[in-house]
Amino acid sequence: MRRLCARLSTAIPTRPDPATGEMKPVDADDTCLLMLELADGTPCQVSISAAVHAPRPHWLEVYGDRGTLVLGSHNQKDYVHGFHLWAAPSGQPLTEVEIPTHLAFPQTYTDGRIAPFIRVVEQWVRGIDRGEALTPSLREGVYSQLLMDLAQASHEQSNWIDVPELDMFLTKNS
Repeated sequence: MRRLCARLSTAIPTRPDPATGEMKPVDADDTCLLMLELADGTPCQVSISAAVHAPRPHWLEVYGDRGTLVLGSHNQKDYVHGFHLWAAPSGQPLTEVEIPTHLAFPQTYTDGRIAPFIRVVEQWVRGIDRGEALTPSLREGVYSQLLMDLAQASHEQSNWIDVPELDMFLTKNS
C-alpha cells in the first residue's frame, strides 16, 4: 500500500446486552469505508459493515484488465458456508465457477469460524514441522495492524495517510 483514507462510523448506536436485554451504548465502529492506493498506483475500495441488513452481506468483487471475479454468500449469519464464485473475462458476462476442491474444508461445523481456524493452525504446525516460513506470518499480522492503526488515524484526521514500507516501519519500531 502507498496510502489510505478511511471513514469509520457507528450505524447502530445502542444494542441489547445479551445477558440483561438492556439497551447499552455501542463503543465500537460497525462500518468502515476505506480507499487504498497500491504501490503501483492502483486504486482499491473496501466497504465493511457489521450492521448491514441486505441481501448481499458477504461479497468480494475484484475487477482487473483481464476480467472480473465475484465471491459471495447471501448467508448473513455465517461467513464461511454458502459461498459461490463467478468469473468473467473482460467484456463477458459473469458465469458461476465451481470453487476448487482443494479450497473446500474437509469438515464443516455449525459455527463457520471453526474450519478456517483449524486450517490456519494446521498450516502453522506443518510449517513448524518442516522448518518453513509460511504466509500469513507474524509479519503480515504486524502489517495488518499497521493498516488498521493508519485507518483509525486517517478517520481522526479526515485525510489521506501515507503507508510506510513494512521493512522501514519494522526497523524504526524495533
